Amino acid sequence: MSLHADLASMQSTLDQVLARVDEAASVVRVTDRDDLLGDLYEVERNLQAAQRRLRRALEAAEHFVEPRA
Repeated sequence: MSLHADLASMQSTLDQVLARVDEAASVVRVTDRDDLLGDLYEVERNLQAAQRRLRRALEAAEHFVEPRA
């Protein structure tokens, strides 16, 4: 698998994880568990930061030439 394809797969997985965290936060949002909601928001913020960095890496990988074995 090429580097670009591997990074694209990671991006897709990260998108799915972010959606699941958002769904979990939606469930917790209607409760009095502000501690848990705060943790989920923190996870979401960190995953969004990782998503941005991975997107930049994916763009850079478009011009990456893999060494021949």
